[in-house]
Amino acid sequence: MQTTHVAAGTATVCPLIPSAPKAPAKRSIPGLRYEVAYRRDDLQEAFSLIYHSYRRAGLVEENESQVRLTPFHLLPTTEVFVTKLADKVVSTVSLIGDGELGLPLESIYPKNVELIRNRGLRMGEIGSLADCRDSPVRFIETFAAMGRLLAQVAKTRGYDGLVAAAHPKHARLYQRILPFEQIGKMSTCPYANGNPAVMLALVFEDHRGSELYERFFGSMSSATDTVPRPWSDETYDYFHKLLHSNRLQSERPLSGQGAPMLSKRRAVPNSRIDPTENASQRDA
Repeated sequence: MQTTHVAAGTATVCPLIPSAPKAPAKRSIPGLRYEVAYRRDDLQEAFSLIYHSYRRAGLVEENESQVRLTPFHLLPTTEVFVTKLADKVVSTVSLIGDGELGLPLESIYPKNVELIRNRGLRMGEIGSLADCRDSPVRFIETFAAMGRLLAQVAKTRGYDGLVAAAHPKHARLYQRILPFEQIGKMSTCPYANGNPAVMLALVFEDHRGSELYERFFGSMSSATDTVPRPWSDETYDYFHKLLHSNRLQSERPLSGQGAPMLSKRRAVPNSRIDPTENASQRDA
């Protein structure tokens, strides 16, 4: 496979070559739990954490609700992961599948995404990463553990790999932990207040047989950890209204795209697990 970094708008072979340094070994942090969020309270904490984290970094404008969510969060192909200490959400990251609205970074790197699809690869995008703690070391450890669960869920859902649009200084974290390869040159991100971003990508099969692959997929999490957890209708309606309220306060689309018509969140498509098995776990 050709090793060529792809700039947006350049028609060439999409590389996705694994060459980043190894991620640190997973470490267990007492008291922390990693899970897919579906309860309204957990999602509210996650979106609030994203808002305050992004506000400090100058990535979003102020809004009255003090939450940051996008139209992609209301789709059944998006899942929100949280790290909880006791009952408090301390970290969060989202997995956005290539579904009804495509991928968020498609608004920045349309040619790169097209090249990936032409390879027959179905990718999920990592986004909305936030943490409430000041210690970089603790955050790296948490992101490594949360990233393992996210990667396993992505693989279970039938995704071939992951992509991300990250600030250049944060891209090193992605490359170190998972690791990603940069395939897009620095560009302006319309849904991060015009801040710079680079496109990163990771194909799982490129790492098969490696120590990294064994660490992430050698011992899969239980079905309880990776089962789809659809939102209840009440939860969906609550955040749909909140998103609409945020839009009315800002002329800038939250996702970098126009306002879409959204389908109601239901079971995650192409999942190998029947979500109806856990219908009783739905919570508003």
